[in-house]
Amino acid sequence: MYKLSLAVLSEITYNIAIVKAAVDAETKAGVFRMKHGSSVLWLYKFENERWSREMKRFAGIVTTVFLCLLMAFCVDLGVVKAELEGPDVYAEGYCVMDAETGEIIIHKNMDERFHPASITKVLTALVTLENCDNLDDTITFSDWAINSCSADSSTMPPKGMVGEQMSVRDVLYGMLLASGNECANALAEYIGGDIETFAEMMNDKAKELGAVNSHFVNAHGLDDPNHYTTPHDMALIYQEALKNPTFVEIDSTATYTIPATNMNGPRALSMGHQMVTGQYACEGVFAGKTGNTAEAGRTLLTAANRDGRTVISVIMKSNNDKFYMDTDILLEYGFGILEGSMPEVEWQEKDSTVWATGNVTIREFPSTHASEMGVLTEGESIERVATYGDWSRVKVGENEYYVSSLYLTEQNPDGSGTTAEETAAQTTTAAEAPTTEAAAETQVLQETNVSQTADTTAATDSDGAEEAGVSPWIVGLLVAGIVLVASAIALMIMVNVRSSRGRRRR
Repeated sequence: MYKLSLAVLSEITYNIAIVKAAVDAETKAGVFRMKHGSSVLWLYKFENERWSREMKRFAGIVTTVFLCLLMAFCVDLGVVKAELEGPDVYAEGYCVMDAETGEIIIHKNMDERFHPASITKVLTALVTLENCDNLDDTITFSDWAINSCSADSSTMPPKGMVGEQMSVRDVLYGMLLASGNECANALAEYIGGDIETFAEMMNDKAKELGAVNSHFVNAHGLDDPNHYTTPHDMALIYQEALKNPTFVEIDSTATYTIPATNMNGPRALSMGHQMVTGQYACEGVFAGKTGNTAEAGRTLLTAANRDGRTVISVIMKSNNDKFYMDTDILLEYGFGILEGSMPEVEWQEKDSTVWATGNVTIREFPSTHASEMGVLTEGESIERVATYGDWSRVKVGENEYYVSSLYLTEQNPDGSGTTAEETAAQTTTAAEAPTTEAAAETQVLQETNVSQTADTTAATDSDGAEEAGVSPWIVGLLVAGIVLVASAIALMIMVNVRSSRGRRRR
């Protein structure tokens, strides 16, 4: 319905623009005819230049008003879409993914571009691991690797030195745990020969994984206008990295000691991600990477496993105080939705037939973020087996799903005035019917599942509840638009008639 409404408004606006252009071109041409698609618009002749100017001015005003209304309409739809995406957190963008299947569980601005900061180093590590045959090979830190980054950027404690030698493995630990920028540079030089070649390898790997909205120009993630990614792309990259056992081993290590080198003694490293070390308690977290720059704000990659299921959380552009809390909330939602335990409630058993008072979404779990299993259309009945708050658990064939109770009633809408229980008592021969109610409901769900991809907006969520039908505000806007255009056409005709009468009197 929303798409249809937008199409209608666009058609009306476009026709008004055509009228304005036509008047500009043919103010003295008399009657002329214009076509747009299958619609035909006849315009009466306008021989008087003054009325022609007034007509153009009026058409311009109408066009402007419609564009404003259309913008407001689109903003309203955007708000509805945002409410459907996921919980409200401080991060400007996030993506929560099932690591095994790649299913996006919840998201917000997941395809919007952000500066990634040091979570870039996950891709640097992945490209290194896939292109290094021996992690015990020796890397020598160059002058560029040590000194090309700003003095206040993150490094190992102490910072590496020009000419210092370490194994590839130890440099990876220095990069992922201590977020050492000199380590990222050293790996890029070792694998690619130079940063330009290594950045090409990073971009090629990203595209291979489907991360097509990203572009990388360095290995460490320091701010650069041409260095960007999206929450969704980073989820894809992290999903691939977690398939590499060596990466997981390094990225899940809380503490590590780099042995003494040719220029420094042993280095004691600690993982910067506090959920991995346990400083910020969050069930199941086993790996992650932090990021922080002036442009990127706080970014965070996190992997958690609960009951054998791994979930990836990516947040971008959060703030210094809330980025761990953001991740905690997102992981709770993600696992809750996957497990069907969001929220945890005590259900009151019911045994009744209910009818839908409007089109309402059938969901897999009792959450407005859960997968849509179909649509219960207005007037349809369904068996309710339990309730809690604003949710009803309903029986569909042999399966149980969830529907908002706000749009269900136990009053039969056929006008008989009987309740569901009375209807069931009166219909004693229903069991002998060739098609049972459960079978009929199964058929309804199958039919709605087939059409679900073509029309997923039959019922939309607002303020945690599901709205039935189309918003009255949207309908009112559409009606007002049609009336406005009709008035414009009527005024054009009236002006032309008046002008003709005036000329006859003279």
